[in-house]
Amino acid sequence: MDEILIFRIGIEGLENKIWREIEIPCRRTVADLAYTILASFNSLAYHLYDIEYKDYLFDCWVCPTEDPDFDDLSNAVVTKLSELKLKKNETMKMKYDTGSTTTFNILYLGSRKLKNYKEQDFYPIVVNGEGLGMLDDICDFELKDIVDDIDKLGYSNHHFTPGYETSRKYDYRKYNIKKDNRELKGKILTIKNGYEVGD
Repeated sequence: MDEILIFRIGIEGLENKIWREIEIPCRRTVADLAYTILASFNSLAYHLYDIEYKDYLFDCWVCPTEDPDFDDLSNAVVTKLSELKLKKNETMKMKYDTGSTTTFNILYLGSRKLKNYKEQDFYPIVVNGEGLGMLDDICDFELKDIVDDIDKLGYSNHHFTPGYETSRKYDYRKYNIKKDNRELKGKILTIKNGYEVGD
């Protein structure tokens, strides 16, 4: 039976301030979960990622069947979430950008059955969350310092450049779940094409 899987994802050290509850069909891949996280947490998605679950390390670009030097890695792009046989309250860790790492702690909350097959077209969606998201090229502990500074001052002094656009002010408190869901599928497709298709 097709199911919707429910995950709570938080940035390490900021799990109560920047987090999402995401629902995604079990037929989607581990990579699809990663793209959903990167999209919802406002990543520019131009670095590598991996997801660790039990003894498995799901990598974003290595295909073990084609590269014998990487036998210990699993391919996130071909592994369906249903194949993990997740149990309630099990955890995974996603690391993005090995140079300035942001770590996402992923908690599996459980599942529910799809009403019908076509219902899965509405997913993935964010059903709850707080905090604007991450900043590329900044470690999670550096982001925590920025968040703590905003909380202490009551306003943000931090600017960032999304891509190569004009500098913007970062205030983690300004998260809009409706806007996130409105843009989510388009962002996921762009990120998926970047990782899986390339130039």
